[in-house]
Amino acid sequence: MATVVGQALLAASLEALVGKIVSGEFVDLFRSTKLDAALLEKMNITLLSLQAVLHDAEEKQIINPAVKQWLDMLRDAVFEAL
Repeated sequence: MATVVGQALLAASLEALVGKIVSGEFVDLFRSTKLDAALLEKMNITLLSLQAVLHDAEEKQIINPAVKQWLDMLRDAVFEAL
């Protein structure tokens, strides 16, 4: 049960972090600093790829303790970033 709650919390936290990164304010800041719009698109693709990896890892952590440990470390890092 705790694993399921942890997974949901990690997923929600990552969605919140991604939401902040792709928010209108961030995009406006990104554009106002004359940064490359292609870089913003690459960041978006990277974040979507990360989401896919996380969904896969959530399933694999049940049978692979190393994956569970990685997800736990990632969850801690995300909480610090928020």
